[in-house]
Amino acid sequence: MISDTYNSIKSWLNSHNLLDDYILQFRKWVEVKNTKSNRYIVIVPAGGGNASEAITRDYFRIVIISAINDSNIVAVNDKADEIRQFMLDDFESNNVISMSPISGITQANTEEGRFIFEFTAQMIISR
Repeated sequence: MISDTYNSIKSWLNSHNLLDDYILQFRKWVEVKNTKSNRYIVIVPAGGGNASEAITRDYFRIVIISAINDSNIVAVNDKADEIRQFMLDDFESNNVISMSPISGITQANTEEGRFIFEFTAQMIISR
């Protein structure tokens, strides 16, 4: 079951058409069988948040993962930047009050040939 916080993030991503051609996962990345040519967006808790009766303030890592041996790594990096820019420019949606990227985009590679782009953001979501 997905929490209200994750549902709010998913709704925000959908409202900005940011999930096209990506598999969305929460908490950790688990490669689904027969998806070597698929790309992922994974929302991972990054700790440090607190909650009150009305809102939650949480930190998340936004992880964008390329397909194995992806021929268009630039598009995957651009997706990370697009999500980050929408957080700065157009974060309000449903019960999302604020989204603030607090890091730049970093890159890593997997042994299987995937590229991983990620950044950390603080999100304030009404409960």
